[in-house]
Order: sequence, then C-alpha cells, then structure tokens
Amino acid sequence: MNTLSKPAAPTTSATALARTFAFGSLDAYCLALEALVRGEGVARKIPRGYAPLRDQLSRALQSAYLQTCEGAARSGADRRARLGSARAEAGEAAAALVAVAELSLGERGEVEAVIELLARLCATLVGLGRKAR
Repeated sequence: MNTLSKPAAPTTSATALARTFAFGSLDAYCLALEALVRGEGVARKIPRGYAPLRDQLSRALQSAYLQTCEGAARSGADRRARLGSARAEAGEAAAALVAVAELSLGERGEVEAVIELLARLCATLVGLGRKAR
C-alpha cells in the first residue's frame, strides 16, 4: 500500500458499524486503526527478549487509537485534551518503532511505513485540535 494515499475505509462488519459513531467519519480514525493493525504486526515479530518494548509499543498503539476515537465524541477543551493524548501516544509508538528499526528487530520498510502512518495521524490530530477551539 502506498502510505501517502488516503487511508482505506475499514471494511469488516464491526468497523462498518463504527461509522455510526462520531469517530467513524474521521480520517484520523482510519489512520489510527491502520497504524494499530500494521503496528501490531510489527510488535508480534519482536523477539522474546524484548518483551517490554513489544508491550509498550502495543499499549501506545492501542491508546493512540482509543484516545482518537474518544476525542471525536468530545468537544472543546476536553476534545483537545483527548486528541493531544492520542498524539502523545502516537509519538510514543513511533519512538518504540524507531528503536525496533535501530535494533534490527523488525523489517525496516514495514516499520517505517507504520511510523509514516503515525506521523500523518499526529498531523491530522493537530488539525482536529485546532478546530476544537
């Protein structure tokens, strides 16, 4: 997949139902979900001796996704706070992925593609936060 293209809309029945929620129409939701799925694929391949890194990566990806979804349903300062938390978690996930790449614990192209998704997510969340003012 070309990571510079618009994120694909989720297609499973569960994610199709998600379109009825506030987050379902956001590009940030699609980016966060794709980063979660692809990032978990990277995390699962991290060798056993690096369990803390794998766990932290998984937690940060999950939190970025969930905070994005929660922030979509909020308004004002509360929305900005949730979206800011999502951005911070995405940054943490990206840092973990940089470590994975630099320690040669994962396929560099796969890791860089997820980092790029997370960078796009952060940029999108900044824009959403500005609109919440």
